[in-house]
Amino acid sequence: MVKEGVPKGILHEFTMDSTNSRIYPGIAKNQPGTVPYQRKVSVYVPQQYVPGTAAPFIVVQDGMGYAKRMTTVLDNLIAEHHLPVMIAVMVNSGGGDAQGSERGLEYDTVSDKYATFIETEVLPKSRRITT
Repeated sequence: MVKEGVPKGILHEFTMDSTNSRIYPGIAKNQPGTVPYQRKVSVYVPQQYVPGTAAPFIVVQDGMGYAKRMTTVLDNLIAEHHLPVMIAVMVNSGGGDAQGSERGLEYDTVSDKYATFIETEVLPKSRRITT
């Protein structure tokens, strides 16, 4: 719950187009080519964060569903010194939730593909917000 007197972080949002991704360029639909899509990303930056400094971070899948709740929890835990000042990167999936969906391909594929996507495409865009 929101606690009085606790510093509130800022939630920054941006959209990523699949057509700009080398890893997930679109959803394959049992046909030649892919169907482009967009995904939302939110980056929570606590009020105590000093811009440009190193900070731990957490990546949250299906992020937009957790954005409001997560920011309140992080605000409280950081203020109570139960967590260090940390940034949260909340990433929506590419969509769908069944066999062959983009979400399924991202979360269920046993490889480094999704981690590489986060590291090489999401985090660089998120970092621009914190510097």
